[in-house]
Amino acid sequence: MKYKNLQIAFLIEIIVGFGTILSISIVGPKALAALAVLALRPIILEKEIIKDEKTYFQFFYKIIQSSLSIIFIMIVSLIIIMQFIPIWSTKLPPSENLLVIILPFFLLTHGVIGLINYSNFELKE
Repeated sequence: MKYKNLQIAFLIEIIVGFGTILSISIVGPKALAALAVLALRPIILEKEIIKDEKTYFQFFYKIIQSSLSIIFIMIVSLIIIMQFIPIWSTKLPPSENLLVIILPFFLLTHGVIGLINYSNFELKE
Protein backbone atom coordinates (compact mmCIF):
# COMPACT_ATOMS: atom_id res chain seq x y z
CA MET A 1 0.00 0.00 0.00
CA LYS A 2 1.17 3.49 -0.82
CA TYR A 3 -0.27 6.95 -0.37
CA LYS A 4 -2.47 8.00 -3.25
CA ASN A 5 -0.97 11.50 -3.35
CA LEU A 6 2.77 11.23 -2.66
CA GLN A 7 3.30 14.97 -3.14
CA ILE A 8 1.13 15.78 -0.12
CA ALA A 9 2.86 13.03 1.89
CA PHE A 10 6.26 14.59 1.15
CA LEU A 11 4.93 18.08 1.90
CA ILE A 12 3.71 16.86 5.30
CA GLU A 13 7.21 15.51 6.00
CA ILE A 14 8.75 18.86 5.07
CA ILE A 15 6.33 20.84 7.23
CA VAL A 16 6.67 18.54 10.25
CA GLY A 17 10.46 18.40 9.92
CA PHE A 18 10.83 22.16 9.62
CA GLY A 19 8.33 22.81 12.41
CA THR A 20 10.12 20.38 14.71
CA ILE A 21 13.49 21.98 14.00
CA LEU A 22 12.02 25.39 14.86
CA SER A 23 10.36 24.11 18.02
CA ILE A 24 13.57 22.40 19.16
CA SER A 25 15.51 25.62 18.63
CA ILE A 26 12.94 27.55 20.67
CA VAL A 27 11.93 25.10 23.43
CA GLY A 28 14.77 22.59 23.48
CA PRO A 29 14.98 18.80 23.17
CA LYS A 30 11.56 18.28 24.77
CA ALA A 31 10.00 19.70 21.61
CA LEU A 32 10.88 16.49 19.76
CA ALA A 33 7.34 15.47 20.66
CA ALA A 34 6.22 17.64 17.74
CA LEU A 35 7.02 14.65 15.52
CA ALA A 36 3.81 13.08 16.81
CA VAL A 37 1.98 15.18 14.21
CA LEU A 38 3.44 12.83 11.61
CA ALA A 39 1.23 10.08 13.03
CA LEU A 40 -1.78 11.85 11.52
CA ARG A 41 -0.53 11.26 7.98
CA PRO A 42 -2.06 7.76 7.58
CA ILE A 43 -5.39 9.07 8.84
CA ILE A 44 -5.47 12.07 6.48
CA LEU A 45 -4.14 10.50 3.26
CA GLU A 46 -5.79 7.75 1.25
CA LYS A 47 -3.88 4.63 0.30
CA GLU A 48 -3.83 2.56 -2.86
CA ILE A 49 -2.28 -0.69 -4.02
CA ILE A 50 1.21 -0.49 -5.55
CA LYS A 51 1.01 -1.34 -9.26
CA ASP A 52 4.70 -1.75 -10.08
CA GLU A 53 6.50 -2.72 -6.89
CA LYS A 54 9.99 -2.81 -8.39
CA THR A 55 9.85 0.78 -9.68
CA TYR A 56 8.22 2.01 -6.48
CA PHE A 57 10.83 0.45 -4.20
CA GLN A 58 13.67 1.68 -6.43
CA PHE A 59 12.21 5.18 -6.12
CA PHE A 60 12.11 5.03 -2.32
CA TYR A 61 15.56 3.42 -2.13
CA LYS A 62 16.96 6.34 -4.13
CA ILE A 63 15.28 8.85 -1.80
CA ILE A 64 16.49 7.11 1.38
CA GLN A 65 20.01 6.77 0.00
CA SER A 66 20.19 10.46 -0.89
CA SER A 67 18.72 11.57 2.44
CA LEU A 68 21.09 9.43 4.48
CA SER A 69 24.05 10.72 2.46
CA ILE A 70 23.09 14.30 3.29
CA ILE A 71 22.68 13.42 6.98
CA PHE A 72 26.10 11.72 6.98
CA ILE A 73 27.71 14.81 5.43
CA MET A 74 25.97 16.98 8.05
CA ILE A 75 27.22 14.83 10.94
CA VAL A 76 30.79 14.73 9.64
CA SER A 77 30.83 18.49 9.08
CA LEU A 78 29.47 19.09 12.59
CA ILE A 79 32.18 16.88 14.08
CA ILE A 80 34.87 18.68 12.10
CA ILE A 81 33.54 22.08 13.15
CA MET A 82 33.23 21.12 16.81
CA GLN A 83 36.66 19.49 17.02
CA PHE A 84 38.88 21.54 14.77
CA ILE A 85 37.32 24.99 14.41
CA PRO A 86 36.61 26.24 17.94
CA ILE A 87 35.66 29.73 16.74
CA TRP A 88 32.67 28.35 14.79
CA SER A 89 31.68 25.87 17.50
CA THR A 90 30.73 28.76 19.79
CA LYS A 91 28.14 29.88 17.23
CA LEU A 92 26.47 26.44 17.15
CA PRO A 93 23.72 25.46 19.58
CA PRO A 94 24.67 23.16 22.48
CA SER A 95 25.82 19.72 21.34
CA GLU A 96 22.87 17.90 22.98
CA ASN A 97 20.47 19.92 20.81
CA LEU A 98 22.48 19.17 17.66
CA LEU A 99 21.97 15.43 17.99
CA VAL A 100 18.24 15.90 18.60
CA ILE A 101 17.90 17.96 15.40
CA ILE A 102 19.16 15.09 13.20
CA LEU A 103 15.81 13.23 13.08
CA PRO A 104 13.68 16.24 12.02
CA PHE A 105 16.41 17.27 9.58
CA PHE A 106 16.21 13.78 8.06
CA LEU A 107 12.44 14.20 7.64
CA LEU A 108 12.97 17.58 6.02
CA THR A 109 15.58 16.30 3.55
CA HIS A 110 13.55 13.14 2.83
CA GLY A 111 10.54 15.27 1.94
CA VAL A 112 12.52 17.68 -0.23
CA ILE A 113 14.35 14.94 -2.12
CA GLY A 114 11.08 13.02 -2.49
CA LEU A 115 9.40 16.02 -4.07
CA ILE A 116 12.34 16.59 -6.40
CA ASN A 117 12.43 12.96 -7.54
CA TYR A 118 8.65 12.56 -7.71
CA SER A 119 8.48 13.89 -11.28
CA ASN A 120 10.87 11.15 -12.44
CA PHE A 121 8.79 8.52 -10.67
CA GLU A 122 5.59 9.86 -12.16
CA LEU A 123 7.06 9.67 -15.67
CA LYS A 124 8.06 6.02 -15.20
CA GLU A 125 4.52 5.07 -14.21
